[in-house]
Amino acid sequence: MTKNFKSASISESVPTQRMADVSGSAQLVALWLHGKTPKSQKSYDRDVREFFSFLTGQAISQVRLNDVDLRTVTLNDIQAFQDYLESRRPEPKPRAKTKPTGNLTPNAIKRKMASVKSVLRFGCEIGYLQYNVSVPVKLPKTKNTLAERYLTEMEVMTMIALCQNQRDRLLLRLLYLTGARVGEIASLRWRDIKPNRDGLGQVTLFGKGDRTRFVVIKADLYKQLLEYRGKKDENDAVFPSRKTRKPVSARQIHHIVKNCALKANLSKDISPHWLRHAHATHALDRGTPPQLVQATLGHEDLSTTGKYAHARPNQSSGLDLPG
Repeated sequence: MTKNFKSASISESVPTQRMADVSGSAQLVALWLHGKTPKSQKSYDRDVREFFSFLTGQAISQVRLNDVDLRTVTLNDIQAFQDYLESRRPEPKPRAKTKPTGNLTPNAIKRKMASVKSVLRFGCEIGYLQYNVSVPVKLPKTKNTLAERYLTEMEVMTMIALCQNQRDRLLLRLLYLTGARVGEIASLRWRDIKPNRDGLGQVTLFGKGDRTRFVVIKADLYKQLLEYRGKKDENDAVFPSRKTRKPVSARQIHHIVKNCALKANLSKDISPHWLRHAHATHALDRGTPPQLVQATLGHEDLSTTGKYAHARPNQSSGLDLPG
């Protein structure tokens, strides 16, 4: 690894006392991953292993975390890794007959770099690393594609109306009216849907990081769900697969949404997440307080919710100005 002078003026310095005894990189990574969801652990662990693979020249599958001493990693190493990731971005060549060699999206590059910076920051925070040499490295900016994933209220209503069976129609309505993520809807059991007040319903959603939130739904949707449930047990899946009776998979939900979009003559590559975007944008358009939209969607940061206020491709405050 490249040796590089680490200046304290641009680096986070070590605490005066170690907060944990760490024997090597493997233990440091394990401590860093502790408490994260299994899905996040798998993703972040692979990001770090890819960084170590770059440093050692070994295949990712061959990398052992203790092969790299993070105390010897330099700013040059991190910048070189970022350059390597950037080199794997596909270059659009509309007229080329060969496919681009790159396979990393800007968001994937940003996540991998964020993982590397995070584990180094953690190592510094607990006193294992003397400096966090990744401080000067800026994460790449990514394009806000929300405006490209915009559905009008009429398009959403048409998609729902053209769903041919009750299960799929209710699935789309619940995706849209709760703003839930696809995994949250797929895992729903009947015990998660309860009465709220005045005929309204309440759905318990289990989101990222094992965070739970409660979303109130319209009375007519709650009534339709009860009719659809019939005599099913409270532990049964709300949306079962027709073949196995187990909960529908995320892939099956993608297929259902895409089919309904095609029936509505929407040529866009629509996914379930588009309905989450539509929920946020339409609610803000109708004057719903951003804090309520944030709570409904389960955003940690209000700034994430605020992005949806700028997702209208055909709107501008300039349209309201004189001249």
